[in-house]
Amino acid sequence: MSTGGLLKRFEMNGKRIIRLIWAVVGRMILYGVALVLIFSIIISWKMKQRDSQWGGRRGWRGNREPAQRTVPRINKEYDLSIKQQIQNYPLNVCLVDGNTLDHYGHSVDFDHNGMVVRLCSEDCLRDFRGDATVYTSRLLEASLAK
Repeated sequence: MSTGGLLKRFEMNGKRIIRLIWAVVGRMILYGVALVLIFSIIISWKMKQRDSQWGGRRGWRGNREPAQRTVPRINKEYDLSIKQQIQNYPLNVCLVDGNTLDHYGHSVDFDHNGMVVRLCSEDCLRDFRGDATVYTSRLLEASLAK
């Protein structure tokens, strides 16, 4: 066999090897992209399920934690003062979002600078702590009107 024939044969085999490698790599890329798309669709579907199941913006807990975890129980006098203030609480709605206090099952009662504040959920408590002066002024206006 002449050297020209060997070069042609090697060239033909080289092209076949390159085509084979490209076919394998191309399929790996194609299947990888397909898997990424499938997983992203599944994950977004699961997140939408969680949002609808857990109340959307209400957070991942869905306000299932009891209000007692918000404020540690210090002593009986503290508990008694909160109970007395709750009896005279002027509002039946949440200060933050306007829902009824039992909208999510139970209200979140806590002491803010000696004043009891009742909210519908712990997410509203986070919002309250972000801008407490606005909400306490609403509470004072409601108590003066009552």
